[in-house]
Amino acid sequence: MGTVTDPGKLCDLYLRRSTLQDDKTTLKAHERDLRARAEREGLTVRHVWKEELSAFKAGVIRDEFDKAISAVLAGEVRHLLVWKLDRLSRQGMGQVGQVLDDFERMGARLVAHMDGLDSSIPQHRGLFAWLAEQARAESFNTSTRTRSTKAEKKLAGVWPGGQPPYGLRVRKGRTKAEHHPREIATARRIAEALLRNKSTAAVAEMLNAEGIKTRRGHEWRSTSITQLAHSPAWAGLMPVHERYTDARGRVRWRATDQPVMRPDGKPMRVGAGVITTGERARILAGLRARTSESLASGRRGKPSAQSLLSGLIKCGRCGGNMTKGGPQYRCYRRVNLGKTACAGMAVLVKDLDRAISTAFMARVLSFEYEHGVFQTLAHRWLAYQDPDAHARRRELTLAADDAEARLKALDDAFYVQGRFKGPSGQQRYDELREAIDCQLEAANFDLAEIATSMDVATLQDPDRLHDAWRSADLEQARALLKVVLHSVRVLPPQGQGCKRTVPYLLTDCCFHWVGEKPQRLRRDARRLYGTSWFDADGPLPLGLAV
Repeated sequence: MGTVTDPGKLCDLYLRRSTLQDDKTTLKAHERDLRARAEREGLTVRHVWKEELSAFKAGVIRDEFDKAISAVLAGEVRHLLVWKLDRLSRQGMGQVGQVLDDFERMGARLVAHMDGLDSSIPQHRGLFAWLAEQARAESFNTSTRTRSTKAEKKLAGVWPGGQPPYGLRVRKGRTKAEHHPREIATARRIAEALLRNKSTAAVAEMLNAEGIKTRRGHEWRSTSITQLAHSPAWAGLMPVHERYTDARGRVRWRATDQPVMRPDGKPMRVGAGVITTGERARILAGLRARTSESLASGRRGKPSAQSLLSGLIKCGRCGGNMTKGGPQYRCYRRVNLGKTACAGMAVLVKDLDRAISTAFMARVLSFEYEHGVFQTLAHRWLAYQDPDAHARRRELTLAADDAEARLKALDDAFYVQGRFKGPSGQQRYDELREAIDCQLEAANFDLAEIATSMDVATLQDPDRLHDAWRSADLEQARALLKVVLHSVRVLPPQGQGCKRTVPYLLTDCCFHWVGEKPQRLRRDARRLYGTSWFDADGPLPLGLAV
């Protein structure tokens, strides 16, 4: 028998499954039924189009569907067979009607096998329309029920589905996340490394060097560690999911780095976490700091600073950065570009650290409680002093902002758009406004409680501030210092070989404090006012100077 080329005796089959619930054996059965139908009609199957996509969601790019329709419209075949009409489309008669019109113009036919429909029979068009709308309504109802079920699960703190992050699991029949016995130890090691401010690349390298694989058996990447750190579920919190459209036009959902907030303004828990909410806040703050540094330098993977004043001090001669080299801070331009770029200058690390530390404490003690910079510093202090309270404050702030946004949208819908009509509409508006007002009031009340309980006495008492600064580690000290100080330009000594004591060095520091203009480039003994912490036993033991 020769090859059939007559389009009138050729047909294509279109097979589709939208979810993994319809397995591939189902598609094979559909194909078998359609081939038997084609054989009975004396048709030869030219091509089988298969895809695994939704036929209901708007914006989905269905390449195989488009090719199947195009093949008919190009005259390559005259018959397109589908197992049921809902396998072809679930977007109603709008899409199906267009296909029928195009096929009729080409003298082609669409066959829905199990529905007993054939577009070449005029009386069947009404049945096509009815079944198309039925399929659309069924998909809409299923989608609505699914969204409602997931929303209810979230409000009840039930795991909404999908794989929990590394270190956690949700066993079949359970509703809460729990520690994964084979992964939790490694997950905690990852968390502890991040808490020590190790870069995500360094953590991934450590795991790969030890031969530890991801859950799917792959090597670790820095992006894998970053995703873990940002996942609210890693801290036992329910993640917010956002809707997006992928490159193929398909509507997808993905978890964000924000937790779901309960009506009382508190984050919704979904079981055990690898880390606490306080640890999560510290890890994310560390990642943001590293990202900021790398963006500022134009490089990725920039190592953490090795000195208190890196990035803060400027050369008094050329205005360029000074960097730590051995026991000294030295002009970067002079070291790297030579004396033609700058005559250069150097100052001992231990002396300048002491001078700037002294000025920092004097500056903090001069603030009134209501001062904006002092409030920022107090919140940063809280992040180190009480990470859990800091994380709680951040969540409450987000909840309050969200409630205010919803309140504004509700008022706009009522007063501008007029969407609440009649007595029942007024009652519904009042109920919604009262509910949102309660949420906002609860969040603001809890924020006020945190502000009241926040121990800022350390920042207002000279002895306690001095002790706290002496015990601070490098990252904490730098973070606190950068809240108050933009930069400082250190004037060169008055003569070659001139040795400056720490108080004398302080008069040569021209500060640019946050919230103020840079000081004039001149020596000023008034910079010693309010400073009293010159330790006779040596530099402040911050562990900062070599």
